[in-house]
Amino acid sequence: MPPLAFALVALFLACSVLLGMGAQRLVARVAAGPRGWRAAILPVVAAFGAFYLIGHRLGLAVGPEVSLFGFQVALVGDLAIGFIAALGTALVQGAVVRARRGRERAAPVA
Repeated sequence: MPPLAFALVALFLACSVLLGMGAQRLVARVAAGPRGWRAAILPVVAAFGAFYLIGHRLGLAVGPEVSLFGFQVALVGDLAIGFIAALGTALVQGAVVRARRGRERAAPVA
């Protein structure tokens, strides 16, 4: 794999970390989702997985393409899809955490 491909992967990894953390913090603030750095792991993985699936496996281009590191990349569309995937994952994660908290409160203490 050429070095410029590694640079592109590193860029998308950094973008997925920022998008995943942003989605997790948004859900934590608005929908009372989980807080802390561990809560951002699943949204980050979801964002990177969306980048991989859309750009690499399916080869879809959503929006205008720009040249990055010698590759044609639909950066705006990829970022939007990555954020939607991260936000959806953070919302599901928040719903699961809230459901588990409610179940723990409702359980009788022996």
